[in-house]
Amino acid sequence: MLGWNVSVYRQKDGGHSPATDESTISARLAVWQTGDGGLDWLCDLSKAGKAIDLGGDGYPNTFTAQAEYVIPRILDNPPHAREVWGRDEHDFVDETWAGKTVIDRDASRQCRFDEWLKIIAWDES
Repeated sequence: MLGWNVSVYRQKDGGHSPATDESTISARLAVWQTGDGGLDWLCDLSKAGKAIDLGGDGYPNTFTAQAEYVIPRILDNPPHAREVWGRDEHDFVDETWAGKTVIDRDASRQCRFDEWLKIIAWDES
């Protein structure tokens, strides 16, 4: 399977500053599975100065961005989200695997526009 499992989280400290690798996460706002180009939107936000690429090797890759740039992109349908998630025969799947796109719209709408979120993307290839 080529692609990514992407999750967007609020920060436990309220998100008044950009997340770091060490920032503690709280509520998950969304999770989805995407194809190989599924991080392009985050890379584009990063190049435009609207997100910060915190790096990673795919296990995971981490970004931080303010809600004003993320929430509108995920509310209806996250970028490149697969309608039906795929998995390979030898994939490790436990009870935390959603198996479908999940968006907490109520929690997402409660975010301040200037709130910094943490985005974690796991390589599924």
